[in-house]
Amino acid sequence: MDRYSPVGVIDSGVGGLTVAKQLKRSLPNEDILYFGDSKNMPYGNRSRDEIVSLAEFMIDYLEEKGVKAILLACNTISTFIEDLHSGVRLISIVDAGIRAASSVCEEGESVGVIATKATVDSCSYEKANEKAGGRIKLITSASTSLPRIIDRQLQNTSLLTEKIRECISPILDEDPSITKLILGCSHFPIIKEEINAVYPFLNLIDPAACQVEMLRDYLRETDLLNYDNDGSDITLYTSGDESEFGLTLEKLRMSPLAINRV
Repeated sequence: MDRYSPVGVIDSGVGGLTVAKQLKRSLPNEDILYFGDSKNMPYGNRSRDEIVSLAEFMIDYLEEKGVKAILLACNTISTFIEDLHSGVRLISIVDAGIRAASSVCEEGESVGVIATKATVDSCSYEKANEKAGGRIKLITSASTSLPRIIDRQLQNTSLLTEKIRECISPILDEDPSITKLILGCSHFPIIKEEINAVYPFLNLIDPAACQVEMLRDYLRETDLLNYDNDGSDITLYTSGDESEFGLTLEKLRMSPLAINRV
């Protein structure tokens, strides 16, 4: 492993492409290996043991390809980071989400969090918030269907709008003063525009930029930051149907990219 080794990104499906795009933008010299486990998504409705097993398969796969660190773009996987085994540094998007929110919120401010059922049930955001000093108050709401809809029915705007309201309304019912919302699933930044069309007053907090900053700090500390690559490559792997990546890559303006079936 050296500074020319690639960085890994893993997710339950296409959602982590939002992290890969931010990584490409912020650290343009780094090669990226992305694994989206679309065959087995959504992770948010699975048990802890299933999630850990599926995540470790992706981690092992990318380690065999020589990655120097792995971004856990999936909030559900990040929930169980302490249960995961890896020979390289794993960086949690949940920790990044709390760090990002704390940087833009007042002391004691209420902040909404939308995430998968597994993430909400685990209280991982609450735990990360306490670990970071508990500066903000979190009100969470789970969606069991939005990630799958984003993966497979991204063009179904009426269904997206219905599920967005279903997920966010309980937060605002509990505290109508909330103006900031953490996107606690990597799929959700893909539909930022759709969320703001329904709730234009909400400031949406995407943890991806902060997660990439955490990676940059680690790579600098360990002398693994790549300063002189002429141009980075993104290699995509999926366990599912390659066609599921098409609409998301197009929406994120990341196409064309070759997709490898695992």
